[in-house]
Amino acid sequence: MDNPAGKETSARRMEILDAAASLFAERGYERTPVKEIAKRAGVAPGTIYIYFEGKHDLLLSIADRIIGQAWSGTQAQLAALDKEAYVATVLRNIFAFVRENRPFLQALIPEMWTDDELRDQFFNQILAPLFETGAGYLEEQIAAGQARPCRVEIVIPAIAGSLIMLPLFHILAPEQFLIGFSEDDVVEELTRLYLEGLKPAPEETTP
Repeated sequence: MDNPAGKETSARRMEILDAAASLFAERGYERTPVKEIAKRAGVAPGTIYIYFEGKHDLLLSIADRIIGQAWSGTQAQLAALDKEAYVATVLRNIFAFVRENRPFLQALIPEMWTDDELRDQFFNQILAPLFETGAGYLEEQIAAGQARPCRVEIVIPAIAGSLIMLPLFHILAPEQFLIGFSEDDVVEELTRLYLEGLKPAPEETTP
């Protein structure tokens, strides 16, 4: 049997999260008071504290929601993909995620580097699953003879770092970083780099 009260609680919580996310994106985290979040959500300021411990808890909850949804969607797409499609899909999804959430990410990133709890959430919920999934895939490729033996625990964080940071820089600072290159250019070049390294293809070598 449906629980109307539970549905109403969930809907109200989402309304508050949406209001907070939009205000953090517009004004920044520090310049957004709880009373303004309540006003935009159409609730009394005290209602916020029924659902969340405070503004910090709101920020953590928003980050958890948007990042968790994006990663779940990406994982669902990766099943049964070949190497090239696997890497390209991860890159394209990161580009899409950054583009869709750019204003909020601009508010989130400064807080992440000064907030231990938020930083831990990012590494534990985002990087750790990405490392685990990537490591498992690379180990399968090595076992199948499709990739050379390597120190997976070093290679995967190195690849993941560029997978995350290059799209982030490209979208957040388009006038300072990778000027003149499209997302397709970056995806194509990075996919080749990860899969082929810097060695020339046989047809590109000089006799």
